[in-house]
Amino acid sequence: MRIKNARKQLGKVAIATRFLVVWFIFRAKWYDVGKFYDRKNRFVGYYCDIIRPVGKLLASPSKTAVITDLFLDLWIDREGRCVVLDEDELMRAVVSRAISVHLARRARRELDTLMKLAKSGRFPTRAIRTFQPRSLNPRRLMV
Repeated sequence: MRIKNARKQLGKVAIATRFLVVWFIFRAKWYDVGKFYDRKNRFVGYYCDIIRPVGKLLASPSKTAVITDLFLDLWIDREGRCVVLDEDELMRAVVSRAISVHLARRARRELDTLMKLAKSGRFPTRAIRTFQPRSLNPRRLMV
């Protein structure tokens, strides 16, 4: 992922060049989660893509999987505040028939569910919240 310009959410830089990100992908879930750290290795927030559920997880990092992004995204900052992103992209996708109205409605329902869980403190899951990379070496994994 290459970032040309820093992206702000809720008045703070959320994503920028040389930020570390760890991605979590789950089988049979309608989302993935990126956990972002700034250049000083401080936790910044979570970026959640609404996706078609992944059928099979990979055992080897040398293999790839197809992930279908359903356009809607959710940013959760370190204080737990939520911002819905890319609703305009979803609408354009429906209008251009890149995705069906039915699938767009499902994506919206899944996003709404994540927001409710986030606001209640139940999302991201404890495993994601407590995960700490072994090394926050910015040369290992960079955005």
